[in-house]
Amino acid sequence: MFEAYRVQAAQIVANWSVVEKVGQLFILAFPGKNAEAARILIEQYNLGGCYLSQDNAETFAEARQLTRAMAAMVQQREHHVPLLLGVDQEGAWSVLTPASTTGPGNLALGAANQTKLTSAMYAVFGEQMRSAGFNCVLGPCSDVNLKPNSPIIDTRAFGEVPTHVAAHVAAAVQGGHQGGITVCAKHFPGHGDTTGDTHREIPVVDKSFEQLMQQDLLPFKAAVDAGVDLVMTSHIRYPQLDAAHPATLSAPILRGVLRETLGFGGIVISDSMNMGAIRRNYAPVDAALLAFKAGIDMMMLSEEHYDHHTAYLDNQLAMLDAIVAEASAGRFPELDSIVSRVVAFKLARLQPMALFQDFNLVAHLEIEKQAAQAAVKILRDPARLLPIQAEQQVVVIQTTPLADYANLMNLRGIGPNQAISAFDYFAAEISLHLEVDRLLILDHDAAQAWLLNQASSSTALVLAVTENYPLPGEDFQQAASRELVDTLRRTVPQRLLVVGLRSGYEAMNSDVPYLCAYSSRECSARAAARVCAGEL
Repeated sequence: MFEAYRVQAAQIVANWSVVEKVGQLFILAFPGKNAEAARILIEQYNLGGCYLSQDNAETFAEARQLTRAMAAMVQQREHHVPLLLGVDQEGAWSVLTPASTTGPGNLALGAANQTKLTSAMYAVFGEQMRSAGFNCVLGPCSDVNLKPNSPIIDTRAFGEVPTHVAAHVAAAVQGGHQGGITVCAKHFPGHGDTTGDTHREIPVVDKSFEQLMQQDLLPFKAAVDAGVDLVMTSHIRYPQLDAAHPATLSAPILRGVLRETLGFGGIVISDSMNMGAIRRNYAPVDAALLAFKAGIDMMMLSEEHYDHHTAYLDNQLAMLDAIVAEASAGRFPELDSIVSRVVAFKLARLQPMALFQDFNLVAHLEIEKQAAQAAVKILRDPARLLPIQAEQQVVVIQTTPLADYANLMNLRGIGPNQAISAFDYFAAEISLHLEVDRLLILDHDAAQAWLLNQASSSTALVLAVTENYPLPGEDFQQAASRELVDTLRRTVPQRLLVVGLRSGYEAMNSDVPYLCAYSSRECSARAAARVCAGEL
């Protein structure tokens, strides 16, 4: 894929020590907004890249200051190449939030089913992230929601039909390239047919190669055909392909399926090797060597600093030093070949990339608005409750208790990074379209009191708002929300409509009238409110 640059890459690598070669294969993370935290890694180890999150920068100004400082450290080195600076800007997960334009997320883009919108949204990601100084979007998420109750994929995927997902993955890759940035399809060979979360365990997908090619692998084939730059592996075991190891550590999967069958010639990076799936089942150095031998080009250790653990740097340095020792002892013969491929990629795609350019925020927000609006669907409304009729009284209910939002934001800066709930955006928008004397907005606790004292005598339309957010290694609590919806269903069955600011999968097991936004983002919550009010 980057063959034209292999000779130049080999010349650069020939000037590096074993320490510098090993350092180039790692994508590490650090807490806080000061680039000094990465100086030892860059200056002494010739670090290959960094995974950056909301913890490292909350605004474009902070991101530019950070990435410029890191680039200055790199440029002080002789025979240097750019750092790979990767961010989870993929819609449902994001960085620089709320300053950046997240769009409604992949599931909503898939529901809108306009590949031009998907491409345009990823072009927005590319332009904005380059403006911040980042050079890699760790997306699109190319998983298929074959098990819709996945706690970690959900709205991060484009949908549940493999051919449909494949079309949008290809559009996302093309859009990212139009936006001038490198993109990474993940989580190979697919994280969508399991309810397990690799932040906590090794899930198992017991499928034949033929089944995988028809389902999970189809979007990755589309990504490869569209010219995707990187592929990120999953820590999931596919026993019919490799009985011993998860995909990240599997040569039959990485060299056999990804390289040989799908024809991928780009860079293979691991999902974080500190996730529970690996950390709880393998010794760190053993896992690293297995991964490199299996076909990993760059290894990500993005969770060492979770919860700002004080030993994160010591752990990173210990891993680097251990791999250096293995290479020096001749137990890592693949080192030079891997490093040359990584450097060739950087020369081809990262070195010429234009960073820190201005972008048209108004145009970007218009694309976001169009995408969110196109996604909203009335899945079930036999009584024609929508749009809200003139003079109709309306009760809007927050089915999620306030306490259940406690883990929506975390110190790690990974995930939606959305401090304001989707419900709050919905309530704010619908208040713009209905007169104040027609509208009653209730939180979860107030709704319980309303049910006891007023519901039986009310003729109001009840809009019960439900939410869900894919969180890394955690679950967004939904039990209380479901219980309240069930109570409403029994109490006001003829006047109830659920507004799903989330995936529509919960509607599959219910007969309640249902409007779905396929997203918990602000743009989607506002679009759903406008549909309810008859403005769209």
